[in-house]
Amino acid sequence: MGANTYHYIFEHWGGWPYKDKQTFVISHHNTNVTPNCGVKFLTNGLLDEIYKLKHKTDLLVVGGGSLITTLIKTKLINCITIYTVRKLLGNGIKLFPETPNWDLKLMDSKILNDGTICSTYVFLNIHFNFFPINLHLK
Repeated sequence: MGANTYHYIFEHWGGWPYKDKQTFVISHHNTNVTPNCGVKFLTNGLLDEIYKLKHKTDLLVVGGGSLITTLIKTKLINCITIYTVRKLLGNGIKLFPETPNWDLKLMDSKILNDGTICSTYVFLNIHFNFFPINLHLK
């Protein structure tokens, strides 16, 4: 996840909810407030570090439109799960800062108990030479 998502979760969710998972935060600066909760900041050679991690295990990327766009452009993500909540906003931050012409195929869609729609897409016409990263957005 990016640093903005990390700090938002910590500040608004009453602490760090992912204590049982190794978490990597992509940032230009190490502003880790949860070092004893399995959180590691990646501040140098970011895409190389992600590429190396991807070869060791599956990764889940949470939030961060800028980070996600970069990972898609560099072919480090092959699928995306988007959660659509049932609330209309008058304004806000774009999900993706840039919106290239990505071809997607819907693989799964379901409605959760609270009315949230969970849709999973794969990217078409992108060839990967490694295990793909699974991406979940809320």
